[in-house]
Amino acid sequence: MNPRAKSAGPGRAGRRSLSAQQTIPYVEMLKDGICRVREGFYTKTISYEDINYSVASSEDQSAIFDGWCGFLNYFDSALPFQLSFINHRSRGGSRYKVNIPMAHDDFDSIRGEYVDMLKRQIARSNNGIVRSKYITFGVPADGLETARPRLERVSSDIMGNFKKLGAHSRVLNGRERLEVLHGQMHPGGREPFRFSWPDIVKTGMGTKDFIAPDSFDFTAARTFRLGRFWGAASYLQIMASELSDKLLLELLELDAEMTVTLHVQTVDQLKAIKMTKGKISDIDKMKVEEQKKAVRAGYDMEILPPDLITYSKDAAALLADLQSRNERMFLLTFTVVNIAPTRQKLENDVFTISGIAQKYNCALKRLDWQQEQGFTSSLVLGDNAIEIQRGMTTSSTAIFIPFMTKELRMDGAALYYGMNALSNNVIMADRKRLKNPNGLFLGTPGSGKSFAAKREIVNVFLSLPDDDIIIADPEGEYYPLVNRLGGQVVRLSPSATAGTFINPMDINPNYADDEDPLSLKSDFILSLCELIVGGRSGLAPVEKTVIDRCVRTIYRPYLADPAPERMPILQDLYDELLKQSEPEARRVASAL
Repeated sequence: MNPRAKSAGPGRAGRRSLSAQQTIPYVEMLKDGICRVREGFYTKTISYEDINYSVASSEDQSAIFDGWCGFLNYFDSALPFQLSFINHRSRGGSRYKVNIPMAHDDFDSIRGEYVDMLKRQIARSNNGIVRSKYITFGVPADGLETARPRLERVSSDIMGNFKKLGAHSRVLNGRERLEVLHGQMHPGGREPFRFSWPDIVKTGMGTKDFIAPDSFDFTAARTFRLGRFWGAASYLQIMASELSDKLLLELLELDAEMTVTLHVQTVDQLKAIKMTKGKISDIDKMKVEEQKKAVRAGYDMEILPPDLITYSKDAAALLADLQSRNERMFLLTFTVVNIAPTRQKLENDVFTISGIAQKYNCALKRLDWQQEQGFTSSLVLGDNAIEIQRGMTTSSTAIFIPFMTKELRMDGAALYYGMNALSNNVIMADRKRLKNPNGLFLGTPGSGKSFAAKREIVNVFLSLPDDDIIIADPEGEYYPLVNRLGGQVVRLSPSATAGTFINPMDINPNYADDEDPLSLKSDFILSLCELIVGGRSGLAPVEKTVIDRCVRTIYRPYLADPAPERMPILQDLYDELLKQSEPEARRVASAL
């Protein structure tokens, strides 16, 4: 396997790659997920899930933002890291398939209608785009033995910081990292990833051979070819004095294959303060020069150029942040790599992203003659080949907050619960597998609560045929649906016209687990009688004793021979109370 690669332009200094594998910038990938990017530099990758930020209250958003600032401040100048946000199409289109097969019974017409509805909703959603988030960090080390314990310690710290934010995270092993790289270099999700570590011994190929595309072509100045797909690498020029946390959110919401990458390098705190003080000295020197010009020209020396005044204020504020607030200095490289099946689609996607950037007073600039460096820098390897950096403080960097909204998308026998209003993805869940399986439908009158409940009933009936569905229907609005689904309708009424009665004395010997079922039933009858007798004080202690004694007496024949026809009823309790000698027993019997 030796896919072709073309490379030209000043960015490669005249060197031409002989194979596509040589374009992939790493030396060795190990089974435990450690990658030797180059001699003396090792990286590791952590995948993390989303949390609810966009829909959170202002107080919760501030808390998450402060936590993210503390997360960024953890990294020192010897620990560069890369934030990667990958939008790629899943193999076979939408992630979710309708798993309600026809059963060739009386309910196939309902199945067909429900399946058509689900297919329409899934087609409307963005589930064809899978959004993944990774953080890749690296440490300089003389060898693997030195790098491994350092990376393990940093991994534990980063996962602990994610846990504080409420985000689940996990370290990727070597095969998982290769699968991510394969997905980046095989857009469209058409080619499955086939790799196992024994394959290296059997075939004699390296790990790059299993992930390299058919070809690379970097001969053009503003685009590149990735097999049959077109690509474009750009960087974000940040010109805004104040940024919004919506910028990254809007970029990642696009229905396009793309990789947004933030390479972050922390500047040593003392070096950052010294550099800022040097800039302030330079600005003061420029002020003196302007004042000398003013004196020689004969006008007021306090009149200074507006830009000079602005720079002076900004530099003073930056120095104050670095010295008195919990702020650090970062060097940020923000790149965007778009992938599309046609050049026209690629240009449309880039144009859309450029419009979003302009809305937030930024600019998306194409990496002319640096397409190869831009693409390799977007790979989840932690290697930055782009030397375009923007100095930013902790809070300015943290404004690119990587959280949107937590998706609820379970595989298997999951039920449809509607559409996520923010991500436009379908909500598929099995509440029995959640931490709290209970659910409520809340809404204003006429908002569709009953319809949502009926839809879930139908969904459970079609998807989970072994589950029981029990409906308490005081208003009688569900019995037509139950009749259509072949269920049983039990009519309860204070009058005898309903023809159905409830026996409060009914007992099941198995429902008490490890406790005595007779004691639980006695407690229930005591509560029932207390409601019937009423009054401010309820039952007297003597009355409770009498009731408990009577209950145990009338259940004795049934427990000796548990036949259904021997089950006690309230009439038996009434008769037993009348047999007692205590006057309190007659009072309870009269109340019954």
